[in-house]
Amino acid sequence: MDLAAELSSREAWRIMKCYPIKFFAALSLFGSLLCSVLFGEIDAEAKVIFDRYADAIGGVEAFDEIDSARMKMSMEIPSQNMVMKMSVLFMAPDKIYMEAELPGMGGMKQGFDGEKGWSVDLMQGSRELKGPELEKLRSDADFKEGVRLGEKYASASVTGVDEEGFYTVKAVKISDGNEETLYFEKDSGLLRKTIGVEGMGVQGEIPMTTRMTVYEAYGDLMLPAVLEVDMMGMGMKMQIESFEPNVDVDPAVFKMPE
Repeated sequence: MDLAAELSSREAWRIMKCYPIKFFAALSLFGSLLCSVLFGEIDAEAKVIFDRYADAIGGVEAFDEIDSARMKMSMEIPSQNMVMKMSVLFMAPDKIYMEAELPGMGGMKQGFDGEKGWSVDLMQGSRELKGPELEKLRSDADFKEGVRLGEKYASASVTGVDEEGFYTVKAVKISDGNEETLYFEKDSGLLRKTIGVEGMGVQGEIPMTTRMTVYEAYGDLMLPAVLEVDMMGMGMKMQIESFEPNVDVDPAVFKMPE
């Protein structure tokens, strides 16, 4: 594998770790209502749009009926002729386990058991996650955030309608204080695009645009089945291959390997 391909694989793994939850809170997403006192508030218009989105993707009651879920997805980077597979397992309220196969880099795993976060890969071996990495994983474990966007953002306000006819909402994330712009379809209420920055570990924060181009029904839920991501001049396509709610889960899978 050449250097460019190896770097792309590393970035793809970081993005794939972040974006399973974007399928719900693009659903993406995270946070605490208490922090909103420090930063601002969700204005009335933004709350209406957030509530309408929650209804569009199935509603709070439909998500509350899900105690666990397994999602399989693929990720394609056309510029590198690269395709990756990933499986994500969730258990409410705050557990997540992810594994992926990256070309030339083998298997990678990551998990959070509600208290400790961990990662296993060929580059760094087995390690416990601390600091920002741990907090990011902790927030990713909430796969129901799409019906609680008001809890993800410290403040949010509607800024108007863009040239494509989308309602635009400027919001500040509780998790990292970064600003994000969300674009909601007027007719359906679905979230169609987000523009903001994502933390990429030692590489810092990177501007990123995510488009939710296709939504599909999975039982009572309506999930963004295809996402197109643009970052640092590199395009990526992510797609749900299967989604299974309320699967049998062995809680031991979320624990850090010995």
